[in-house]
Amino acid sequence: MPISYQIDEARGLVLTTATAVLTDADILGLKARLLADSRWSPGMRELADVRAIDRLEVTAVGVRRMAGHDAAVGPAIRSYRLAIVVPRDEVYGMARMYQMLTESAVPHVGVFRDLAEAEAWLAAG
Repeated sequence: MPISYQIDEARGLVLTTATAVLTDADILGLKARLLADSRWSPGMRELADVRAIDRLEVTAVGVRRMAGHDAAVGPAIRSYRLAIVVPRDEVYGMARMYQMLTESAVPHVGVFRDLAEAEAWLAAG
């Protein structure tokens, strides 16, 4: 599976890792799995590490769907903090597009190139 997660309930942290080819369906599937996971709670923080992907097949249409999903679940994710660690410019661009489109539903999204910076940002919030 190109995207997986672990939940550290004691720390209130979701650790997501993406590998291989990352698609719109992978990310939308992850969102659905997280919301259905009984260990997940709205106030958690997520560190999404996509540095190990080989290819990005996330589209602008898919990013809009992701933003629409987040708007639909609204209050359940309003206090959620998400740090996305990206490897390359095209991934950075898509992550920033997501960040901008979800500002009203998920106001705490950060896009980083450095893992330590992402971890510090999550810890500060």
